[in-house]
Amino acid sequence: MSKFVKLAAQLDKIPHLDLGRSFDVARLQTELDAMDPALFVPYRSKSHNTKHIAKSWHGLSLIAPGGTIHTDLTEEPYAGRTDCVWTPIAEASPYIKQVITELGGEGQRARFMCMRAGGSLTWHRHGTEISIEQGNIMGQLRPNWYEVIVHVPVRSTPEYSYEVIAAHDYELGDFFEAGLEVHQMNYPEGEAWAFNGTHYHNVFNRSATVDRYSIMLTADIRRKKTFDIVSKAVAAYDGPLIERSI
Repeated sequence: MSKFVKLAAQLDKIPHLDLGRSFDVARLQTELDAMDPALFVPYRSKSHNTKHIAKSWHGLSLIAPGGTIHTDLTEEPYAGRTDCVWTPIAEASPYIKQVITELGGEGQRARFMCMRAGGSLTWHRHGTEISIEQGNIMGQLRPNWYEVIVHVPVRSTPEYSYEVIAAHDYELGDFFEAGLEVHQMNYPEGEAWAFNGTHYHNVFNRSATVDRYSIMLTADIRRKKTFDIVSKAVAAYDGPLIERSI
């Protein structure tokens, strides 16, 4: 087993991972405030909950195929991302570019996302409905095994929550019975966290008045910079693990 696959298997069991990187909140918020709010447009989900997600989840691209601001705000198949470049919004936001680069996100998809007050996504997981045991499906690695989803909150609220439920619990659980464990976390402003997208997850902005803004990037643990950051964070992790309970 390669060191990359081993790290991916460890990440599968961690609901929320502090990457140990903190950034200047004031500088991030200054660059956010310089952006035209009208540039944050609805995310175009392909699910049957399109209207709900479009109402709650708005954004713009910071790194995208061809450097476009809005054409990348939807789901895409797992494919090569060699054509991802900085957008004009990112070029006008030097500190945000620095943050993304320090986290190993250069050349990967990166977005600035807003969860509207009272908004949420839907419970989902990234990839198809497949087994995640040992990071394999039918002897093959799942398509997105190397991905790590990183969030850096820029303007948040105490009433925001990232939530993860183990895939096996979600799929096999009796929702009329108590016992489903929900791993909840509110990432602090300016801190970089890895959010587990392998298991079922959702986000909730339970504030009635405050929109929540976050830099969101998909990094690749096969790249040295990201591997070094994530492996160090995993080695230091002492929180709960996602284990099979059903």
